[in-house]
Amino acid sequence: MKIKLKLIFIILFQLFYNNSNSYEIIRDPIFENYFIDLSNELKLNKIEVYLVKNDNANAFIIKDNIYFTTGLLEAINDEDTLKAIYLHEYGHIIKNHFNSKIIKIKQSNKINNFHSLFSVGLAIISGNAEIGLSTSITLNNNLVNDISKHSVNFEIEADNFMIDQIRKNKLNVSELVSFLSNSSDPSNSYFRTHPKKEDRINNLNEFEYRKSENSNIFEWIKSKYSKNSNNILYNIFFKNLEKGIFNQDDKLNKINKELKQYEAFKKGLFVEGWNDEFQNLLTINDNSFLKIEYINYILDHNFDDKYYIIEDLKFDRNLMNEYFYYYIYGKYYNKINKINLADFYFCQFYQAINSINKADFFCEKYNISDIPTLDKSYALFK
Repeated sequence: MKIKLKLIFIILFQLFYNNSNSYEIIRDPIFENYFIDLSNELKLNKIEVYLVKNDNANAFIIKDNIYFTTGLLEAINDEDTLKAIYLHEYGHIIKNHFNSKIIKIKQSNKINNFHSLFSVGLAIISGNAEIGLSTSITLNNNLVNDISKHSVNFEIEADNFMIDQIRKNKLNVSELVSFLSNSSDPSNSYFRTHPKKEDRINNLNEFEYRKSENSNIFEWIKSKYSKNSNNILYNIFFKNLEKGIFNQDDKLNKINKELKQYEAFKKGLFVEGWNDEFQNLLTINDNSFLKIEYINYILDHNFDDKYYIIEDLKFDRNLMNEYFYYYIYGKYYNKINKINLADFYFCQFYQAINSINKADFFCEKYNISDIPTLDKSYALFK
């Protein structure tokens, strides 16, 4: 089952197209953790939510994952609006709309596009020690539109779930109604493929819940991607980071210092005592990609006194579902001169991304009989 989940994860993230209208996936542990906390707040099951870099205001699902564009974060000023859109996309997932859409695509003459969507092609970048791992993974704009457009009936079902949750959680919908009213504007492309806006507005106008105050973490994320949140200090902080300016002593109200330092670290700026602070960050945010970044940081800085952490995390289920899992453990075993295991993990990684020459190089170097049984049991390729 774990192997199947791993394969699904890899397939979904191996979507690489050089397209000016593409959606570049951004792995942001702060953004992703925000939606875990939001799911808990709304008493919903955990669903993976990812951010993609695209100026269009859009949200969509692929498989059981939700994707938001940076353009949507920039367009939204009220946190309740983001919650409502999240609930709409969540409704698509629990109603199994993606799988239903795939069946229809398979039955249509768009089958070639479907196969293209899941073709392999990924550019891997092992970043410098201060930045950590990064990827250049993009989703083709036309294929995203094709895969994420649902029938009006699907949209009505997702809307009904959203409306029930709006009522249950007393969300303010004034900004959402405003978006719907202006949905003919190209910048509001998210709403163009949905049911008649007049019907949706009428359904929402029955709610007159008081406008809630945005959370600090929402304003923090919005500042990061728009530099235009309601919190001027957050905007200044991120504008300064873009200029390479970071004052470690700056106090930002109600934002953990580790979050502030993490953003500076990601920009390649010096953060005093970052080794300990990075580890502290993991106590408040246990995002699996953040763990991968931390392992990479340990290895690049030769903190061998921290290698026990790498061993402890080795069979963490969430970590194993991360794209870089096999790569990072290949790097680790190479670092400690367990070359047979390093070659085994690099073999798994490069086979997974269909890098044939590198896969052949590493896969021919190790002896499978020397690989521990537990490692072999989690292998993608035998």
